[in-house]
Amino acid sequence: MSAPAPTEPAAPRDAAGTDAAPPGAGAPSGAAQERRRPWLVAAVVLAVIAAVLVSVARGLYRDGPLEPDAPTGQGAKAVVQVLGDLGVEVETKRHTADAAEDLRAGGTVLLTAPKSLSGEQLTTLAEAREEGGGRLIVLRPDFVALSYLTSGITPSGALREQTRVEAGAACGDLSHGARVLEVPDEEDALDGPASLYSASGAGTTSCFGSESGALVAESDGVLVLGSPDLLTNDGVGRADNSALALNALSASEELTWYVPSATDPQGTSSPSLVDHLPGWIGPVAAWLVLAAVLALIALARRRGPVVVEPLPVTVRPQELVLGRARLLQQASARD
Repeated sequence: MSAPAPTEPAAPRDAAGTDAAPPGAGAPSGAAQERRRPWLVAAVVLAVIAAVLVSVARGLYRDGPLEPDAPTGQGAKAVVQVLGDLGVEVETKRHTADAAEDLRAGGTVLLTAPKSLSGEQLTTLAEAREEGGGRLIVLRPDFVALSYLTSGITPSGALREQTRVEAGAACGDLSHGARVLEVPDEEDALDGPASLYSASGAGTTSCFGSESGALVAESDGVLVLGSPDLLTNDGVGRADNSALALNALSASEELTWYVPSATDPQGTSSPSLVDHLPGWIGPVAAWLVLAAVLALIALARRRGPVVVEPLPVTVRPQELVLGRARLLQQASARD
């Protein structure tokens, strides 16, 4: 008669009848997470410092189209710096009244965005130029803007492809020492394709013409340049664009660089609170939100040691058979 086979000791069970996990099982200890915590804190601190440095650096200048201090491609810092080397004092104005005052004093005003002005603002500039005899240089004006500023120049076409336009023999001084101008195609242009104009009437001249019109025109003290890309950091180095830009803007010792602003009291819309905030507020706020999210993630992972949860209930096969038999017996189910 053989001895009964030895049975393995049953796994320890808790009061609820579940199998207890062996000691030491579970997630990594708190010491491992303590070693990772300094790296998370250092990453958050470095992110905040980088955000502040980038935001402060960008806040030193306005990164907008033809901004005189912007070193980006759409800015005009290169032209302004060379004008300063030539002895021209460039002063930035953002309100129509300030630009009109300089025109009444006989100065030269560069209008970078004529299409953003209202009829009242354009009328103010035109009347100021007539009163003081100042010189107004306008970049790519449309038909509406020209109807307020001068009657001798009208739009006549556009250059939608990258084009090089030569100065004709009849240009004279209007070429400003440039022989060939180059404008980008419509997709790469700052404000749409370069515009062409037709000049008619006494005292009107045009230069750098093509079949549809001329890229440069002048009438009654108003000089029209058909493309703002002639002055941008990306476009001033093409062909003879720099010669035209520098010679046209350096005719006088002082130049008013008029960049229209939404905060202008003469504008069509009243300024909001956001318009009065500096430009670096937005990037700083975004980086602070990102740093706060990273900090919350780091803190959420350190809310205490990992707790070992009870394993799911394990029912032995013999207990399942006995339990079902009792149910059948209580129900008198003999089939």
